[in-house]
Amino acid sequence: MARPRSFDDDALRAAALQAFWSHGYERTAIGDIAEASGVGNGSIYGAYGSKLGLFLVIFESYCRSRIELVRTAMATDGSAADAVRALFDAIIADCANQPGRRGCLMLNSLAEFGAREPRVLELCQQATTGMQAAIEERLAAERVAADRAELELLAAQILLVTQGLIQASRLQTPAPELRAVAREYEALLPVA
Repeated sequence: MARPRSFDDDALRAAALQAFWSHGYERTAIGDIAEASGVGNGSIYGAYGSKLGLFLVIFESYCRSRIELVRTAMATDGSAADAVRALFDAIIADCANQPGRRGCLMLNSLAEFGAREPRVLELCQQATTGMQAAIEERLAAERVAADRAELELLAAQILLVTQGLIQASRLQTPAPELRAVAREYEALLPVA
């Protein structure tokens, strides 16, 4: 029988998230996480098996949080256009509040791992599918597309704009400029 953990797992995960997100997987050592969390290296390895094991737990949780961010924004009261604006505003606010404008852990990790770690790629694909589905559901409820293919394309396009806003934020683009870009795109949308 496994021994119960004698450390605060939530605090460990929070410290690991900050380290991986700020420095990337390769440049983060278990020792860095141990120091930041106050949890010993042995305890971390005992609980997660490896640095990759810990990263994947953190990363999966992060990817779920991105789906929830999109779902929450798209549930905004008002029109579909209001929901899209709420989504863009939520993305911009999230980016502006990140230390050093570090971008999105999902996009950063996809760039770092590429296809060499299939689970990272799989989690990114699942998150992208989940985020796009949340957008599609809201747009479908208001019948803003002529057919399913048009709806999927529009949702994918909106999601792509969010990724562009994140990338522009990493380049230190000021939040008001990001909002201006988002407003210009919103004006092109076939939603009311």
